[in-house]
Amino acid sequence: MIFMKLKYLLTFVCFSLLISACSEDSDTIVARNLQGYLDENSEKEKDTLIAFAANAEANTALTYIYYYPEIGATDIRYYETTGVTADKTDYSAYRRQSLGTEAFFGGKLQRFSRSGTTETWCLVTYIKDGKFHISEPILLKNVSKTTEYSNDVTIEYKTNVEPNFTWEDGTIDENVRYFQVISDEEDDFKSGTFTSDKFFQYYDESSFESTINLTTPETLVEDDVYNFTMMGISEDNWVNLIIEEQFIPKNLEEYVAENSDKTLDTLIAFASTANGNKEQTYIYFNSITGAYDYRYYETENTSVDKTNFSNYKRRSLPESTVFGSKLRRFTHASSDEVWCLVTYITEGKLHISDPIKTQNNSKATEYSTEIELIETEPLMPVFNWTDITFDTNTTYFQAVSKNDNTFLSGTFTTEKTFQYYNEANITGKIHTVTPENLVTDATYKFALYGISEENWVDLVIQTSFVAR
Repeated sequence: MIFMKLKYLLTFVCFSLLISACSEDSDTIVARNLQGYLDENSEKEKDTLIAFAANAEANTALTYIYYYPEIGATDIRYYETTGVTADKTDYSAYRRQSLGTEAFFGGKLQRFSRSGTTETWCLVTYIKDGKFHISEPILLKNVSKTTEYSNDVTIEYKTNVEPNFTWEDGTIDENVRYFQVISDEEDDFKSGTFTSDKFFQYYDESSFESTINLTTPETLVEDDVYNFTMMGISEDNWVNLIIEEQFIPKNLEEYVAENSDKTLDTLIAFASTANGNKEQTYIYFNSITGAYDYRYYETENTSVDKTNFSNYKRRSLPESTVFGSKLRRFTHASSDEVWCLVTYITEGKLHISDPIKTQNNSKATEYSTEIELIETEPLMPVFNWTDITFDTNTTYFQAVSKNDNTFLSGTFTTEKTFQYYNEANITGKIHTVTPENLVTDATYKFALYGISEENWVDLVIQTSFVAR
């Protein structure tokens, strides 16, 4: 009997303790709102911290809350209200939320990731060296004023390693300050500055108002790849505009001068849009034996002098092989219309292609499978084709490969006809040995590229055929 009473008493005590721990009164132990957390740290001196927010690109359901954690910052927290109507100055309206964090710009900045489309007030806090740091309130506007992403910035050079950047506001022109970050190819932090003007000169201290740099940034290195990021921030610390653009401090004219000991030579290159995607450009080029240091250069737009190499800026792009590595291609995720070209080096020579005028928007490449196949001679098929919408093609490139993509032949004609293994009407070729004979009943692939005088591909025909 005594044992049963003790059992009930123990159960009651445990239950009471559990209820107490879960009750609102436990704010005296674990603060449930920001005001309570401030009260717990009332002995600490108050200080500020830098924080602002933006939605992810093309995703209003994902918001990034960026903040600058000074060295030694601990207990970093995120708080938000239940909606935009809350009093942003009433800290009791802010409740702590547990969000995932990740490093940004090599850890110089960090960001919380918040899922959901609800707009609200939020802020960030941390403790450092006995001080309680709290950011200004941030109004999340991921739906009402979605962050705009762009690469529209003008980059000019005071000297080779002193670029300056000029930009304009986007659709929403409510920005009161601008945050600029220079990072390297791996996106590791180099410099971070704030301006009130839409201009930044690297690294002129008179061109910015404040910085998160602890020391003077290092001098940029010619021909290295860097990234420029700019965030346009409104008075309520929402980012209306993000500009991201790559830059490399050395133009083509300077690169040619640096290689003045080499003989200049040409190379074959042309460009097209991806199939059904004018936002993606393919820049094809023929790589000969011994070629190395493949480079892509482009101008700001198509209105510049295409023959002036100083107008061409290098861009680092992903590069791959096609047609069994007989051709290579750069892939550029952009629909901007520019003049571009390709370079590489062989022993004692610097090869430069003719300028290519990209026309993603005005003449997106047409893709087709329509080809006339005539078998006049055994295993020597004849291919005939016609232009479709655009009749500006002056040259046609034909590639024949096995079904496993092993390259067989690559030829150029000016006529809209080609016969395999017959070089009577070809004007050029990229194969260096006589193509092998086709095999009866084997399946092969045929690709045709219709190329204009500006080295833009108006037409691509891709099909397969069985040798007879």
